[in-house]
Amino acid sequence: MENRQLISDFWHRFKDAFNDEIPVIFKRFTFHWLMWILPLIIFVIISSIFYRGVLFDLPVGYVDQDKSTLSREIIRDLNAGAHANLTNYDNQLKMAERDLEKAKIYAILYIPPNFEADVLAGRQPTPMLYYNALYYSAGLYSIMDYSGLIASLNTQYRTTLATSIGLPVPKLAQVNFNYDGLFNASGNSMYFQQFSAVVHLLQLFVVTTTIHILSRLPKRTRPNYPFVLGKLAPYTIWYTMLLMFEIAMLVLFSDARVSGSPFAMMLVVFFYVIAAQSIGILLYTFTKTVLDAYTYIGVLVGLALTYSGVVVPELSMPWIARFISSLEPLTYALNKLFDLFLRHSSYLSVLKTCGILMIYPIIITVLVRKRLVKRLHSQ
Repeated sequence: MENRQLISDFWHRFKDAFNDEIPVIFKRFTFHWLMWILPLIIFVIISSIFYRGVLFDLPVGYVDQDKSTLSREIIRDLNAGAHANLTNYDNQLKMAERDLEKAKIYAILYIPPNFEADVLAGRQPTPMLYYNALYYSAGLYSIMDYSGLIASLNTQYRTTLATSIGLPVPKLAQVNFNYDGLFNASGNSMYFQQFSAVVHLLQLFVVTTTIHILSRLPKRTRPNYPFVLGKLAPYTIWYTMLLMFEIAMLVLFSDARVSGSPFAMMLVVFFYVIAAQSIGILLYTFTKTVLDAYTYIGVLVGLALTYSGVVVPELSMPWIARFISSLEPLTYALNKLFDLFLRHSSYLSVLKTCGILMIYPIIITVLVRKRLVKRLHSQ
C-alpha cells in the first residue's frame, strides 16, 4: 500500500508539472530558437554542405613524363571519371607538390618515363597517384576511380603480353560482387557524416534546453524530482519528433531507402533524447552556476564528436578511446539508427539499445536525486 501511494504521488506531481508546462512552451522566445529555429537552420546548412552526396570533379594534377599512347589513355580515362578533374603540370613535379601542400590540388598522378615501353616489355612499371592525407575525404575521393582504371588496364595488357609471347592466358575465377547500399554505394560515407552530424547536434540542443529549463524553474513552486521530470517531458516528445522530422527530410531529399522500421527508429530516438536530458541534469546539478553548466556543454559535444565514431571509425581507435566511446549515449543511438537504415534489425536488438540508453537516466537519477533538489532551492 505504501508503494502504491508513492507511485500515485509521483504520478500526480509529474502530471501536474507536465500539464503546467505544455501551455507555455512556445510563449518564450528563447525556446523558439532552441527548439526549432536554430536546429532547422543548422539542418539546412549541413544539408547544403552534403547536398551532392559525393565529391565530384576534385582537382588532381598530373605529370606525364612518358607522353605515350598508354599514358594519355590513363589520363583521359581518369579525367572522364566522376571524381577527378585533371590539370597538366607538364614536367613541373615540384610545382605540383607545392600546390598539393597548399590544397590547390588534392592528388598528383605521376607517370614515369618509358612507361608504355616497360609495360609492353613486361617490366611492370609503376604509375603513382598519391594524395594529401590532411584532407582525408577530399583526397580519398579524388583517387577513387584510379584502382578500377588500373585493374582494367592490367586485364587488357595481360592478354596482349600473353599473346605476344605465345602463352595462353589462364582462366580467372568468376567473382560477382553483390552490395546493397542506402542509395549510392560511393556516397554512403558522405551520407553517414551528414546523418551523424544531425543526430549529434540534437544532443547539443537537448542538453542546452534542459539546463535552461532547470535554471528558470519558478520559485513559487516546491521543486522535487517528479516535478522536474514532468517539466522536461514535453521537450522529450518535441525533440523526438524534431529528429524524426529531420531524418525524414534526409531520406526524402537523398532518395535513401530505409530497410528497418520507422517506429523502431522513433523508439531509439526517444530514449536517446531522455539520455541526453539526463546528461543536462547532471551538468546542471554538479556545477555552481548556470554559466559553468553551459561551458561544460562544449566539452561534452567535443567528446561526443571525437569518440562516437563520427570522425574516426570506432574500430580504428585504441582501447582507451573505445572505452570513452562506450560511455557516450550518442555512440549507441547512432549505430542503431544507421543499422535500421541498412537492414531489417530485430526488435530485440532495438530494445537492447533502448535498455542501454535507459541506463544513463537511471544512474544519473541515483547520483543527483537529492543534490538536484538542493541545487534548485539554492538558485
